Amino acid sequence: MSGTDTPKVDEADVESLAAELEAIRRRVINVVGHELRTPVTTIHGLAGELGQAQDLDTVRDVIGPALLRNAARLTVLLDDLLVAAGIDTAIPVDAPGQLELNDEVRAIWGDLRSSMLQLEGQPATVTGPLTGIRRALRAVLENAAAYGTSEPEVTISEEDGRVTVRVFSPGPDIHPEEVRLATEPFFRGERAVTSRAGLGMGLSIAKAVAEGAGGTLSFEATAGGTITSIVLPRAPIT
Repeated sequence: MSGTDTPKVDEADVESLAAELEAIRRRVINVVGHELRTPVTTIHGLAGELGQAQDLDTVRDVIGPALLRNAARLTVLLDDLLVAAGIDTAIPVDAPGQLELNDEVRAIWGDLRSSMLQLEGQPATVTGPLTGIRRALRAVLENAAAYGTSEPEVTISEEDGRVTVRVFSPGPDIHPEEVRLATEPFFRGERAVTSRAGLGMGLSIAKAVAEGAGGTLSFEATAGGTITSIVLPRAPIT
């Protein structure tokens, strides 16, 4: 091959890649536009009400809290977008610490639901950025709470210096393509689109922060539901 020769480009591969990128572009625009519209429209309406408010009680007790809720929602959406863009500053990078997972999982679930969580396994402590680990655990449990047909079954186990949090979420069978794309930013399965608002960032963020903590995250379909597993470094035994 001479110095001027260049590899031959397969036009079919190029067309396939272009089609995939176009599908991703449309998906991002559709999801982001839809999710931003609600809080932005609400804030616009509240701003109008603020200008017409006749008493401070209405501002303090009704308009102010509503503005804060929607501003907080916009902040979460922005953080999710930054994570999706690969901007590391959007992922919590606090100093490493130790976290007892059993208590943390129960606390997160208690914040999400009033029902009792099915949790098995001996107490296990992991090490890593605490804010990031908490965010990953919350994202996985939020996903189970939102789309599971009943309470998830959580198992915590240790092996070879690693701790695994396994979350089985009961539910209907899902298509293999949805499994493959589940941890991709902005992907939302058919059931998710029809049942709950969101950017489709939960599991992708959980995966990013788990990997940032030195661990992994996997998502798989199984008989009667799905399994999400987070593997994290075990805290040193003292």
